[in-house]
Amino acid sequence: MKLSVGDNVSKSSFRRHITIYRVMDYRGITLIELMIVLVIISVIAAVVILSSSFIGTERIRSASKNILGDLQWIRQSAITQGPDYTAPRLVGFGIRFESANTYHLFRFNDRNRNFRYDGIGEETAFAGEAVVKKRDIPTPIEMKIKKGANLVDPDNSIVIFDHHGLPRQAQMGFQIMSIVIQKRDGDDSEKKCISIYFNRIREGIWDGSDCLEQ
Repeated sequence: MKLSVGDNVSKSSFRRHITIYRVMDYRGITLIELMIVLVIISVIAAVVILSSSFIGTERIRSASKNILGDLQWIRQSAITQGPDYTAPRLVGFGIRFESANTYHLFRFNDRNRNFRYDGIGEETAFAGEAVVKKRDIPTPIEMKIKKGANLVDPDNSIVIFDHHGLPRQAQMGFQIMSIVIQKRDGDDSEKKCISIYFNRIREGIWDGSDCLEQ
C-alpha cells in the first residue's frame, strides 16, 4: 500500500505530539517525585529532632535522679552513722562536686580538729571501702551550680551534712545550694534542678532563674 505525502505529514505531526506529551508527562512525574522526597526528608528531620530532644530529656532526668538519690543517702548516713577506727573524728558526710561531670561522696573526718573542711585530705572512704566513691555524669549532660544570678561550674563545691542532717559549707556555716542538670549544647531538652535548703532536698524544674520544686 502506497502512502501519500499528506499521510506522511499527518504521521510526523502525530509523532511530534506524542513526543511532547511524553516529555510533559516525564517532567510532571519528576516534580511530584521531588515534592514527595522533600516531604519525606522533612518528616525524617522532624523525627530526628524530636528523638534527640526526648533522649536528652531522659538522660537529664536519669542524672538528676541519681544525684538526688546520692544526696538523700549521704544525709541519711550522716544522721544514722557514727565514727569508727577509720574516721575517729567524724563530723559528717559530704559530697564534693569536682567538675561539671564528676562528684565524690565521702565521710568528713576532721583530722585537724578545727571543725572545718580543709580539703580532700579530710575525705575518708565509707566503712569497708578502700577509696572515696566517685560518680561520673556522661556527656553531654552536665551540672551547674547557681551562684547569685548565674550558673557556674561546680569547681569543687562542697555540701556536708552534719549529724542532725543539716547541710553545711566547708567553713561549716549553713549551706543553701541549687544544682542544675542540663544538656551541654543548650538544646530544648528540659532542665532539672535539685535544691538543698536546711532540712530538705527537693528535685524540680529549672525555669532559667530558679528551681521550681515538684
